[in-house]
Amino acid sequence: MTLLERLKTETRPAHDRIEKAMDFERRIATRDGYTNLLIRFYGFHSAWEEAASALASDKAFFESRCKTKLLVKDLKALGLSCDEIIRLPQCDPLMPLPSPAAVLGSMYVVEGSTLGGAIIAREVERTLGLDDKTGCAYFKSYGREIAVMWKQFGAKLLEASSPEADGVIVETAQKTFDVMHDWLCEAA
Repeated sequence: MTLLERLKTETRPAHDRIEKAMDFERRIATRDGYTNLLIRFYGFHSAWEEAASALASDKAFFESRCKTKLLVKDLKALGLSCDEIIRLPQCDPLMPLPSPAAVLGSMYVVEGSTLGGAIIAREVERTLGLDDKTGCAYFKSYGREIAVMWKQFGAKLLEASSPEADGVIVETAQKTFDVMHDWLCEAA
């Protein structure tokens, strides 16, 4: 079993749990609900990116996948000021990220969420009429490059795979799902 197969199998229960609890349909039904959802995502990503960037083994690769700037763009488009955004709550506590392997495990969850984000973006556009310029840049993130970006991330994971690293990667992915669930669904 490859590392990607192991991640998919071993994180499936956590993935299903957060997907069910998120209740996206309800949360994107109104502009206020959608804004609150983005506020929660901002609180996670801004804290996570700061913690993970210190240990990312390939800084350029990591930084090309950061989403906080997209969330700031969306929140501004939805009416929040820079001062309001800076004061938004940050996800706490984050899971420990003690190594580059742990960062990759956590990135598996964050990068995987971009795949679902493409589906959510279509619903946000249909329901609220928002696009990447008016409040849906985060969910559109990679645009047409989403499959390419996922394949590149998968290759990076397989490149880092080893008997020592794989356990850390899988364990951190599971912990990331738990932290995201608790943080994102707290306000649901």
